[in-house]
Amino acid sequence: MHELLSIIIVPAVAGIVPIFVPRRWKVVAGVYSLAVAAWVLLRSVALYGGGDAAWAKFLFNLGGQLPFVFGLRLYHFSAFVLLFVAIFAVLSILYSIGYLWSKDKPSLYYSFMLWTISAAAGVVLADNLLILLIFWEILTALLFFLTNMGEKGHEKSAAKAFTVLGLSDAAMLLGIVLLWVTKGTLTMSGLSVSAGDPFSVAAFILLFVGAIAKAGAMPFHSWVPEMAVSTPASIMAFLPASLDKLLGIYFLARISLDIFAIRAGSGLSLMMMIVGAATIIFAVLMALVQHNLKKLLSFHAVSQVGYMVMGVGSGIPIAIVGGLFHMLNNAIYKSGLFLGAGAVEKRAGTTELDQLGGFARLMPVTFITMAIAALSISGIPPMNGFASKWLIYQGMLEGRHIVFLVVAIFGSALTLASFVKVIHSVFLGRRPERFAAVKEVDFSMQLPMIFLAILCVLFGIFAQYPLERFIIPSVSGGELVNISMGNIATVPTDGFWSPGAATALIVVGIILGLLVYAFTGRGAYRTDENVWIGGNVMDNEEIRVPGTHFYKTVTDDLGPAVKTLFADGDKGAADGYNIIGRMGNGVVQLLRAIHNGNLSTYLAWIVIGLGILAFMLIFKL
Repeated sequence: MHELLSIIIVPAVAGIVPIFVPRRWKVVAGVYSLAVAAWVLLRSVALYGGGDAAWAKFLFNLGGQLPFVFGLRLYHFSAFVLLFVAIFAVLSILYSIGYLWSKDKPSLYYSFMLWTISAAAGVVLADNLLILLIFWEILTALLFFLTNMGEKGHEKSAAKAFTVLGLSDAAMLLGIVLLWVTKGTLTMSGLSVSAGDPFSVAAFILLFVGAIAKAGAMPFHSWVPEMAVSTPASIMAFLPASLDKLLGIYFLARISLDIFAIRAGSGLSLMMMIVGAATIIFAVLMALVQHNLKKLLSFHAVSQVGYMVMGVGSGIPIAIVGGLFHMLNNAIYKSGLFLGAGAVEKRAGTTELDQLGGFARLMPVTFITMAIAALSISGIPPMNGFASKWLIYQGMLEGRHIVFLVVAIFGSALTLASFVKVIHSVFLGRRPERFAAVKEVDFSMQLPMIFLAILCVLFGIFAQYPLERFIIPSVSGGELVNISMGNIATVPTDGFWSPGAATALIVVGIILGLLVYAFTGRGAYRTDENVWIGGNVMDNEEIRVPGTHFYKTVTDDLGPAVKTLFADGDKGAADGYNIIGRMGNGVVQLLRAIHNGNLSTYLAWIVIGLGILAFMLIFKL
């Protein structure tokens, strides 16, 4: 079996085994699945270091004209994405073993996880657009099944995710058909389309819809926050937080920079940047007013996609590098945040921010790892989120897109404000008495969070390494070469920002601050007040300030119009899925009113119909 084919077939076949493992032995199924995922990771590492590879097999002719070839292709970009798909799979399954220990979930959960790995590998390695779409559809179906393993309300969220992604997949199919009709091939490595005619533009937009729907960008984002509350955190961390972002932006980069070669300053480039900017600002505003931790994180998962779409869609070399780097960084810190939320949920039994508080001393590992991830997503130096956002900022400056630059920076500021609320609500506020016995989660759940937090720090301080090792070669190494990008290999990986030097200065500043505090008579300013530090219990049991009060000035003090706007947004008033649903329900109600089972009503409709027919005949005569 060819090595490219094996990395798809092995987890697919191995996924059959957990089906037959009894529910009470699901830990055994978890360990088995972890071993399979580890094998995929080892093979991905070997493939990444092994150079380019390809495999193809002719199957049949479509319509007697188009040869249907099952083609797989590995090159730097796909190898890099495949490697991190495998890393996140291993971390998610390891976390799941502890997370699902006391939950009544079937071993089939691990089958779905292994099949997801297989389908994701198929998407990344596919060199045929139709083959890619088949694996893409399999991922949509697996997301539906995994979402249905959630808690109360999972049916509605699973149906919404399946509907939104299913319709976007249908758009992708139409785009693929347009390319087949106009170009006569579906082999991605052989496609080079100039987006100058209406058919090519239509094909790009249809494929673009599929890419951003998978990534979770507006206006096809609503399935992400809908599934957040009821879906297990391990699934949210693996799919919407990491895997879907990697695959969606991977495909967006392929069609934008490789297949269609969208130029900077073109109409399609501007369209993508507008979608990115709108996604950043509107999603972060909705995140700011959320009371549920997992739903808040889901809106941030949507918001961060905007930076990637803006960077890739700009056509500016340094912004493209920043967008792809942010794709990786977002998967790291967003997965860490969802895993941390799952740890809190496991110990507290809830993710409602109003009900939490004071977990810093009880769950120190979760607190530290989530704090690092929160700093990363907020774009605070020297974390990895700042490193990738900084490149996007530079790209906007280079292209003189000042409005988009302001939106990107403002989005980071609102993200920081939102996570101030999160850290206060969960870890630093007053602890409710019922959580006095809460303790840190098991090491199997801690390890993935620690690993991801370390990556947040390392990929920020030593940003040159992932940029030069993973990102820039993907763009300049022969894969995304159709775009006229000049010598992208010379794109500065630091620009005006030197991560190593800046980190050293930050450390020096902290040390100097501690020295000043230690040797300037700190006792003269000391008071003996009882304050809230990571969960201290107040003497007055009635005093408690939930962290969710943080945002009330946004909704209450800016007038009733703003308050109504936020309320409608939270209810999904502008959600296309809900709008279409209401229209469909209106048609159903109309049909019900017409077909009410009353014989006299039916006779009346018959008479009216005969009268219309008679009038038409008379008029014709």
